[in-house]
Amino acid sequence: MRLFLRPLTALPAGRCLLTKPRALPLPQFLGIRLLASSTTPPAPTPAKTPPPPPRPSPVEYEKPPESESELRKSKPPALVRPIGLPDAPQPHDNTGADPRTWAQRRADLVDYDRHLEKRAHLKHEMIKPYFRDFSRLSRQFQGKSWIAPSLLFRADKALHFPNLVGRTLAGPETADTTRALFGKVSVVSVFSAQWAERQVGTFVRELEGETVLQEGEAQLVDVNVEENWMKAKLQRLFLGGLRKRFPEERHKNYFLVQKGLTEDIRHSMGYWNSKVGYVYLVDWNCRIRWAGSGNAEPDERAALVRGVNKLVQDHKKILAAMKAEEMK
Repeated sequence: MRLFLRPLTALPAGRCLLTKPRALPLPQFLGIRLLASSTTPPAPTPAKTPPPPPRPSPVEYEKPPESESELRKSKPPALVRPIGLPDAPQPHDNTGADPRTWAQRRADLVDYDRHLEKRAHLKHEMIKPYFRDFSRLSRQFQGKSWIAPSLLFRADKALHFPNLVGRTLAGPETADTTRALFGKVSVVSVFSAQWAERQVGTFVRELEGETVLQEGEAQLVDVNVEENWMKAKLQRLFLGGLRKRFPEERHKNYFLVQKGLTEDIRHSMGYWNSKVGYVYLVDWNCRIRWAGSGNAEPDERAALVRGVNKLVQDHKKILAAMKAEEMK
């Protein structure tokens, strides 16, 4: 086999084979095309709309506590203003999935303001004591967040119950609370432990005999919140025993929620202590008209019974007026 070697040509004076190559500018080295500078000035950045003013606190203390120790010993405040979300819930809200496209995620990745928001949120989570919910379970009040109101919140002032998504005892299919609550008067119990479930039981136990629940005009809805993935797996293993505790007609209204209940939603709906049980009286438009927490006091339970009967009567009047309007 013959090798054909090309003869070396003479190099110019002062040049050699080990000469350092000419350095390229960084944009050209990375293959980035630089656009020609334009003489037109850049468009002004649109002014950001200021955030809405914070809502006043829904509770009022007789004497506001000045420290965490005073908060544990003080009497629970009174719930004097509506709680909930300002916008009506939709079935696709709070599913726990990220609805952003890849383009939106890439834009958020380089958005400095979004990074500041995440930093503030992480800072708030880091300074929150891990055992704060446990420390607020005083012996006297057992974690009661507020004293329930004696009257219903007005319909035009009431706020909305959030949409929560999870499986039910009726089957493995995913369901949402908005479809279950819309068009009906509902007593919603929210809890995340057996101790909290016993607390909500002081409100809803034997409620069928004292209200119109037994006539099918209102319904009981249970929301069991378990965000720990390991406990949620164990919970699914014992679904058979959980189904036996409730009649079959209540299985479709027993929700097992694992995702979607963010810190902002918790704060808005008054779900302030994850170790405590909460009860919400929700009307046919998913508005929270009354709420209670912890163990029920006799006055609070009487207010719940009156509220259920009152909402059912109002709903009947609205349905009768709509039917009369259709007959015309």
